[in-house]
Order: sequence, then C-alpha cells, then structure tokens
Amino acid sequence: MDIVVYTTRRVLEHKKGQDGFQYYFWQLSRAPRDFNVGDRIYFACNKEVQGYFVCEEFNPGEKETVVWDKNSWVELESKIPCNGFRGFRYKWW
Repeated sequence: MDIVVYTTRRVLEHKKGQDGFQYYFWQLSRAPRDFNVGDRIYFACNKEVQGYFVCEEFNPGEKETVVWDKNSWVELESKIPCNGFRGFRYKWW
C-alpha cells in the first residue's frame, strides 16, 4: 500500500540524492498497514505531491524505517494538490 509523506523542498532535494549518497531513508512514527518492499513512498511539499521513490527495504519495529535508492525517483508530470500534514497518509487519489 503506497504512502505519502509531507516535507520541505530542502529535505526532499536531500532525499533525492543532493549529497551524493545512493540510499536514503525515512523514519515513520508508526508502521503503515500492508506496506511492503516495492510499494511507493510519495513525497509532498509546497502543497503538492511531487513524485515518489520505490521502497527497497522496510524495517518495521520500534522505529519504522523505509529505505530507497535515489535512482528510483519518479517526478509526477501533473502535481497533485494537498494540504500539509504530519506523519504519513495513505495514497488517496
């Protein structure tokens, strides 16, 4: 099940590989239900969903962590409007 996280443009650029690393991660406050390797992690900022990464590794536990390869980034041609939020949401469109 795909999820959406909301962040700032600066953090999103970092997570897209701005500093040269290959793999990046995001810690979640709770584990998403039915989330698996291969699902998408959409990123939103500036009141729009920008694109997504494909999950390479999911580590549920005390600190749920999703990991992706920066090369899996897919920019959305048509941005999806959304309001800001904390944590994550399930894909709603």
